[in-house]
Amino acid sequence: MLFNYRYVNHDIEKFQVWLDHLVKKVWCRNGGEYSLSLLHPDLKAVVEEIANDDSLTKDHLDGPIKIIDAIFQDQLDSDQRDQVSQWYDHNNDIEALCGNEPQKMPGTYAEIKSLNNNLESELKKFCKSLFQDIIHLKAVTSRTAEIDAHYKAFVTANDEGKCPYCGYNDIKGQHHNKREAYDHFLPKGTYPFNSVNFKNLAPMCHECNSSFKLQKNPLRHIDPIHKATGGRRRKAFFSFANVAPSITINMTIASAEVDKLIPSDITLTVSSPGRDEELESWMDVFGIEERYKAKICAKNDGKYWLVQAVDECANGRMTPQEIIDKIEQNANSNPWAEVNFLKRPFLKACKEAGVLP
Repeated sequence: MLFNYRYVNHDIEKFQVWLDHLVKKVWCRNGGEYSLSLLHPDLKAVVEEIANDDSLTKDHLDGPIKIIDAIFQDQLDSDQRDQVSQWYDHNNDIEALCGNEPQKMPGTYAEIKSLNNNLESELKKFCKSLFQDIIHLKAVTSRTAEIDAHYKAFVTANDEGKCPYCGYNDIKGQHHNKREAYDHFLPKGTYPFNSVNFKNLAPMCHECNSSFKLQKNPLRHIDPIHKATGGRRRKAFFSFANVAPSITINMTIASAEVDKLIPSDITLTVSSPGRDEELESWMDVFGIEERYKAKICAKNDGKYWLVQAVDECANGRMTPQEIIDKIEQNANSNPWAEVNFLKRPFLKACKEAGVLP
């Protein structure tokens, strides 16, 4: 990704604390009958309030928690429960997984299934419902916070207004009544237990989220032929890292007829010293090369940038080198404004190709 989000501590994270207790202290316990008193006190109150709410027609928590607890206690042995407990810890250390730390091995639903088919089925339903349904219920939000409140706090702290995964699409900010969708960076359909972990959740533009990221797994190499994940583990950029990635974009243009420019005329070179795996993951998952080349070839993007530059030269207001210097200055001070981070290498390529006279 082109820049990092700043993490925002928020009351909505309380739900993850309840989940920590549920998995580690209740489901993974060794022996003893299940009772509501085993739950975190706040989760116990939520379960009871939901159970007594006649307006709710679905058993959101009490039944699913009991069903999964019975599987843990009756169908898993002590070693298997310890294994699930370890997977829980690893799956919620998002930064360590993105860094491909060898001592942190994530657990997938496929691995849960290898332990117990019933557990995999029930956990998948339960973890999916946590983000889709349960964290939005009044019994929960009255004790934590609404997700819209988290979003407002998030975009107030992260006010760039651009999507860090592509660099050019807008992210709705604090002055909008609507919000962007939260993406599960490590896909919730692959990894259990982190569907309400806000270090695995971040706003993402619609194009990145719905057209490119989808259910791709950034932690696994993507087969370039079949476009499927499942290969070797690799590092990925952590959305909330303290150190921002240093990404350099360069390009060359093979054709002097920029008005007829097509993607195959462009050679795009993207580098990030010492971050080759993270760069590969980002470019694979978000279709960066395809999207950047398409933007360069678009009439109202790259081709228009060149028209503006040529007009400046024709009117005698600036020389080609002065234009390049100005864009360089803009890209250094405001890289995400007016797509300066991409405009800079494109106009440099135009000058080198003799297109910018």
